[in-house]
Amino acid sequence: MQVTLRAPVEADAARHAAYPPSAEFIRLYGGNTADVPAASLERSERWLRELSAQPMARIIEAGGEAVGHLRLHSVSAADRKARLAIGLFGEELVGRGIGRQAIQLALDEAFGEIGLHRVDLRVLAFNERAIRCYRACGFVHEGTEREAAFLDGEWHDDWIMGVLAREHEARRAGR
Repeated sequence: MQVTLRAPVEADAARHAAYPPSAEFIRLYGGNTADVPAASLERSERWLRELSAQPMARIIEAGGEAVGHLRLHSVSAADRKARLAIGLFGEELVGRGIGRQAIQLALDEAFGEIGLHRVDLRVLAFNERAIRCYRACGFVHEGTEREAAFLDGEWHDDWIMGVLAREHEARRAGR
């Protein structure tokens, strides 16, 4: 399936609203399952406004349809680094290679035209599927922030993972 990244547009709110949030997805993104918001166009319009306000935010399209979002944030121009965040709209989109392709496109841009040296991310240590995806994209586990997330009454570790420009270029050469 062809995956592309593009700037957010107004129609993305309705597409986002078509995927009601699930408790498991909320948990994997670091939220409490008791706090699952109700799906609504108003909620999705607010999400789109917040996303659109970020200069390095992109909509993930697969097969011509908006299916998620990705952004580089916490950018440090002096250190030429940024943090990656990604989210697909629904559980049925997971496991199809969409996230992996989107991350590769974002890294190509980050290390290419943007000229970053490093991209990192945080992921809950129990989110094994996401960790497999990040590893497949070249990220390495650099450290653990122990008991950094309090979810549903329990403490969970956060992993810090990162990839450097030279590592990404070496992987691209081997693709």
